[in-house]
Parts: sequence; structure tokens; C-alpha cells
Amino acid sequence: MDVCCLNRPFDDQTQERIRLESEAVLLILERCERGEWDLVVSEAIFWEIAQMLDPARKEKVLALVTIASEEIKVTAQVIERAKELAQMNFKPYDALHIACAEVGGLQSF
Repeated sequence: MDVCCLNRPFDDQTQERIRLESEAVLLILERCERGEWDLVVSEAIFWEIAQMLDPARKEKVLALVTIASEEIKVTAQVIERAKELAQMNFKPYDALHIACAEVGGLQSF
């Protein structure tokens, strides 16, 4: 999950789409807490969270990632792959998140 996903539970829940997305994020995190799934984060997640302007929200999002079972470091290999992805029109942070997942050997099911 990227930082947008992690922020979703703290967004205005009056819109049905936002509420449903929030529920999905919270269900995923709940499964991670129960040990059914693993939440893996990267240094890039922490860089992106550090850019958040609202300190209260930043603290809440950081609390969510404490259940992560692994952190992938941003290496030269990750940066090179992110550059390749950016040339394919991925946004910079999205490219970095994807590169971290690829280099970390992560798969989604």
C-alpha cells in the first residue's frame, strides 16, 4: 500500500467511495495484524510520510505502518529501476514503490 492508501481511513468518510476504500484498507491492515498477511514497507514510504504537512495525520499514518514485518531499503538498484519506471510515465513515488516491491521480490495475490 502506498501513502494514499494509508491516509484513506483519515479522510472525510461522508463519500461512499472513500468510506469503502477506507474499509478495504482497514481490513487489509487487520489481516496483517492477525498474521494472516505480511505488510512490507519501504524507506520510500517513510520519505513520503515525512513530507506530510499535518503532524497529527502523519502520526496516525506512522502508527499504521508499525505492524510492518519488513522494510525494504532504497538502494542504487531500486533507484535505477525507479528511473526506468518513471520513463514509462509512472509518477516518481509510484515508480519508487514499485521498484522497491520488485527488488524485494514481493508479489500480490
